[in-house]
Formats: sequence, structure tokens, C-alpha cells
Amino acid sequence: MPSTVWREQMELGYPPLDEEHKAFLDVVNNSMGVAVSGDFDSMEEIFESCYDYARNHFSHEEDVMERIGFPDLEAHMKSHQIFIKNISELRQQFEVASSINGKKEIAIKAANFLSVWFLGHILSKDKVYKPYLVRLRNLPPRMNYE
Repeated sequence: MPSTVWREQMELGYPPLDEEHKAFLDVVNNSMGVAVSGDFDSMEEIFESCYDYARNHFSHEEDVMERIGFPDLEAHMKSHQIFIKNISELRQQFEVASSINGKKEIAIKAANFLSVWFLGHILSKDKVYKPYLVRLRNLPPRMNYE
């Protein structure tokens, strides 16, 4: 599967989220090369990057959607949970695969999943809340007291 190139139609116009999406696109693009090469240590890093993305980006995105009053927040959060479930299942399959060919097959399956999921999520799920992002201009900056 060829690498996906970041295109203007993927942008939300909100740089913090766009930058996180671009960073994850690098992980997605790297995943196929790692899977095909059989570099299983790097595949573990891909899975870890997916969990990091889910933990950090999904939290940021859901916070923004809550702040802008996005009416379909609950359904969007569910799509994030489904991603976590799917990537967790793929990782578990990868870890219990008993042969090199089995691991490679699951790694390729995971890379394909990431590619299809990323494009589908960005171009269908995320683009739905893009018109609401103009509301951020009217909100006070979020104070971080951590």
C-alpha cells in the first residue's frame, strides 16, 4: 500500500489538531514498511505510538469538540473507542502469533487497518466538526493548571 501524503482537504484549520494528525500520519505511513520488513521490535513501537495517539490526541480532540459544543461528540468518542478496541485486538493477535509468518501477516493487517482508518476518520468523522471550530475564536484560552 503506497504512503499517504498529507493533503489540504485533510486539514481542519486548527493547527494543534492538524499537527497531531500529521504526526500520526507518519506513524501510519511507517507501519507498512515496518510490517513488510518483519522488524517486530519496531512493530511494537508502532502499536505503542497508536496507544499514545489514542491517549493524547483523542483527549485533545474530544476536549475541543466539547468546548465548541459539537452536537455529535458522543458518537465521535465512540469511534475513538472502536479504534482502541481494534488496535488492541490486532496487537494481541500480533503478540500471540507463534510464527514469523503469522506475526508478519498480523503486522501487515494492522498497517492496512491504520491506513484505511486514518483516511476514513480524518475525511469523514473529523471533517464533520470542522465548521464548528470557528467557535474557538470566541472562547477564552484554556487555562492549564497541571
